[in-house]
Amino acid sequence: MTRTSEILPRIDDCDCTPSVQHLFRRHYLLQSPMYYIRWLYAVLYSLYLLFVLRAPTDTDIVGYIENTTMAMLIRPATDGKSGEYEVTVYDCKLCASGGHKLKNMSLRYKTGKNGVQVLRFTRNGVEVSDRSQIFSTIYFYHIHSMHTKSHLFSNSLVRHIVDNDVKALQESSYTSIPLHYVLLHSSLSVLEWDGNMSRYFRYGGACIRESVVEESRNMSAMEGHQAVHSWKSHGKDSFAGKLLRSRLALQVVVERHGIAPKLLDPLFNHTIVHSVDHHGSSEWSRVRFSLHPWDKDCSTYQAFNTSVFRVLITQPNLNPLAPNTLRSINKPFYQDLYRELKNIDPQMAGVVTASVMY
Repeated sequence: MTRTSEILPRIDDCDCTPSVQHLFRRHYLLQSPMYYIRWLYAVLYSLYLLFVLRAPTDTDIVGYIENTTMAMLIRPATDGKSGEYEVTVYDCKLCASGGHKLKNMSLRYKTGKNGVQVLRFTRNGVEVSDRSQIFSTIYFYHIHSMHTKSHLFSNSLVRHIVDNDVKALQESSYTSIPLHYVLLHSSLSVLEWDGNMSRYFRYGGACIRESVVEESRNMSAMEGHQAVHSWKSHGKDSFAGKLLRSRLALQVVVERHGIAPKLLDPLFNHTIVHSVDHHGSSEWSRVRFSLHPWDKDCSTYQAFNTSVFRVLITQPNLNPLAPNTLRSINKPFYQDLYRELKNIDPQMAGVVTASVMY
């Protein structure tokens, strides 16, 4: 019997209820060990990175924005100046350790024959010129707000798949709920809260756990923003342009396989957006900055902590024996979607997973 269930945006709906206990067992058996194994690699690789890290440039700042889900916030400059763009967040709920709150931020930049140039950046109404702090603030907001929103429908989507025994989407039920449980309730969480241990293993972030949950439901920055705006500004092969084309491709595949239309956008975020956003963010692994936006400089310790965090958490972390990528799943729905995405961008198609796996 099919159960009617609404797909709700709740990252905190991650309790181990009886219907999903098997997913927790699978996660702890196949995916969790990868974090312990990769932690050793992250520490060693981050020691090497200390010798090659460099200060962020304007190109890094703009490149990061244009190649992650931050691109969804890019708009042409309000005064209409050609080649100038703005990214504005008016009402943010994120908090960092030390009593800091990110209430708002605004970036204006220009593009042209001579490359890109950051014209102005403000945080909480105060102008910031230090490129390391600018990059850190944008990274902080992206990881804990924009990227987190790609996780938002995953728990409810997984419960729908399990409760209704949607066999065509079985692989899209893996890992997501137990991953969110660890993120929000385990002492090994990367988020800042009383009792977490991640700071001792050098992969802990600066963002307060409760503020991430609150900000995940805050859609104010997205109001009036659509991928089509960035497509028109930067072209169909831009990050936002590819996302829009990918959603259209997914819509075709969903219709072709008789999947309920209400699952389209949850699946889009759960599979495509989440994966390609991780991949886009990981391209800036050699930029030196602190995870805490209000740090005045980036010490060796802070640079090391950032690198461990990024290698362990930001970069794709999959079990090679059970990667759950679209191309590794020999089932009609996923192979069909993989072929459609491959026509848009083969590299992008190769990193897309069937669920939120990391």
